[in-house]
Amino acid sequence: MSEPFVDLNAIFNLAIKETEELIKLGFDISDPCIVTPLGWYANKYPEIAERCNEALLELSDKQATSTPAFVGVGYSESNLHSF
Repeated sequence: MSEPFVDLNAIFNLAIKETEELIKLGFDISDPCIVTPLGWYANKYPEIAERCNEALLELSDKQATSTPAFVGVGYSESNLHSF
């Protein structure tokens, strides 16, 4: 039994699109707690891992330069009640 054909270019393009959607939704893709589609597909298909990692770095840099830093965000005694 032969293995089914896997279109790695289509998978890579889908991973880019899905990761861009996360950015649009406001997720910080540089957060190590987030597994992005690019990271997930890179792990699943080692053949495209380098392309995925490079694209993730580019999107992370792009997000960092286009999104203003959150000022005053963090934990403090005054805002813990909201959690």
